[in-house]
Amino acid sequence: MTFTIRESVPSSRLDGKVAIVTGGGRGIGRGIAVELGKRGASVVVNYSLSVKPANEVVSEIMAQGADAVAIQADISQPEQITRLFEQAQEHFGGVDIVISNAGMEHFGAVDQVTPKAFDEVFGLNTRGQFFVAQNAHRFLRPGGRLVLTSSISAHVGMKEHALYAGSKAAVEAFARCLVREFGPRRVTVNVVAPGGVDTDMAAEAGWKYIPGADPSWTAADISRWVAARNPLERTGKPNDIARVVAFLASEDGGWINV
Repeated sequence: MTFTIRESVPSSRLDGKVAIVTGGGRGIGRGIAVELGKRGASVVVNYSLSVKPANEVVSEIMAQGADAVAIQADISQPEQITRLFEQAQEHFGGVDIVISNAGMEHFGAVDQVTPKAFDEVFGLNTRGQFFVAQNAHRFLRPGGRLVLTSSISAHVGMKEHALYAGSKAAVEAFARCLVREFGPRRVTVNVVAPGGVDTDMAAEAGWKYIPGADPSWTAADISRWVAARNPLERTGKPNDIARVVAFLASEDGGWINV
């Protein structure tokens, strides 16, 4: 089978593509959804509980001239994931890009982690992403893109962070195997592992990553601490991650697998 790179459309554009972004109503997911729409993709903005932020993202995308729709689904529930894909396909006629972004944070001492907490964290961060990938394998059109989400925590050992770190590290192992099953359909599989990014989640729990910090630390305090240790002297923004994801989703990223 031979493939040619299109010359008529800029290779960073996503015109004519349909993307699903799980957890697309806030934080990094919001940034990704908006960036994909900015590049011409039609975007399914998935949300679990809060429809208002998801609808705001839809409005922002449509204001840029792209199409978008908000669809509810709890990514910890496999049957709801399948419904999400079915509704996306029914609404837009197909799926080309899947961004598995929905997740939850967790800190807890090893002797205090309950089976319920374990199941909640792994149910969303790990099992949820696996079944997003399973549905992506079923629904993605040839030449599609799957991007999963890990974390810097999967690579840096931190006290009281084992459960979260493990839930994200597993996703990277998934991807290394999935490329072998997606490849014959010319679908790429990649993972992004963000570090310190300014989001509402980071504002709530970011102090826990900082030695000597406590709950009195504000989002501004956290940002200053991170920026002082970053070569670019700033914290990451959702759009920093979004542009990497958009690159992987575009024709420019077509030769990249995890």
